[in-house]
Amino acid sequence: MFPTAQHKHHFLSSFGKFAVPFAIASMVIITRSDAIIPFRNEGHEHRLDANGLDNVFQTRHGNSAQNFANGKQLHPQSRIIYNRVGKCGSRTVLRIIQKLSKRNGFALYDSAIGNQTHMTLEAQVELVNSVSELKAPFLFERHFHYVDFKKFGAIHPVYINIIRDPISRFTSQYYFKRFGDAATERIFKGPAEALNMTINECVLSNNYECGAQKLFYIIPFFCGQDERCRTPSYWALEKAMSNFAERFLFVGFIEELRDTFQVLEKLLPATFEGAVQIHDRTVQLSNISQRTTSRNKVPPTEEVRNIMRERMRHEYEFYTFARNYFSLIKSQLGISP
Repeated sequence: MFPTAQHKHHFLSSFGKFAVPFAIASMVIITRSDAIIPFRNEGHEHRLDANGLDNVFQTRHGNSAQNFANGKQLHPQSRIIYNRVGKCGSRTVLRIIQKLSKRNGFALYDSAIGNQTHMTLEAQVELVNSVSELKAPFLFERHFHYVDFKKFGAIHPVYINIIRDPISRFTSQYYFKRFGDAATERIFKGPAEALNMTINECVLSNNYECGAQKLFYIIPFFCGQDERCRTPSYWALEKAMSNFAERFLFVGFIEELRDTFQVLEKLLPATFEGAVQIHDRTVQLSNISQRTTSRNKVPPTEEVRNIMRERMRHEYEFYTFARNYFSLIKSQLGISP
């Protein structure tokens, strides 16, 4: 649990409309674009095309991997937030981060508030004040939808996250809620008759638990605290993409965890140096996977996957957008596929 304290002083150093502000004079500032990242309109859809993705990278990190690696590293006294998305391998990731905190000398904070992702304005202020009082360098982790620290006049931290294929994530969550895993026992809170309902039965019967609203999960972690972020829409998708481009330093993928740590070692070396080595040498991913894999999983059929994909079309558009950027940044950093 991190300490709660009254935030006495607010610092904001703005370099361009979407600069990342820090109060440390010696820190190298990673600037954002001076204008909203352009979206390509196709009817009512809003997507960043390949050129838009490249522009995002160039605006953030310069024209070459060399510039990026040598000239755009963050100051060791970094303030990092991992607003982790549920059932995206965060327990595995945190095991590695715990070892890194000892190796690299930064504090790892979590919260006594487990899963309050959407917050009142008062709760947002409390979060901002509490995190702002933490002594850098630190990494703070908690399940919560993005909070804009600049809105409250505070230092904006470095946001990172790790996501997962939306159907795979929901399937894992669906069975975890019922049966837990080898590391966690669960007591199902739904009706008794729904306990043994497979995900296929849930989707095909159009049960609320598998409806479009419940399948809309990843985007709010990037869209933020606006009420509109909680409902599937192109507005929420566009806002999530915009925040991804302007407010998140990096978003990785549990499907490519080693590559994710390779990128983080280059982006945040003071925090993540040695992550790949720890990943390779001391973490037995197969054993961890067995411990954190939801029990009694019956995978969705192809028919059900097609239905889910349609209901999750916004989630998949965001996921594809993030994967494209992930591929681009690996290429720019010289990380082999």
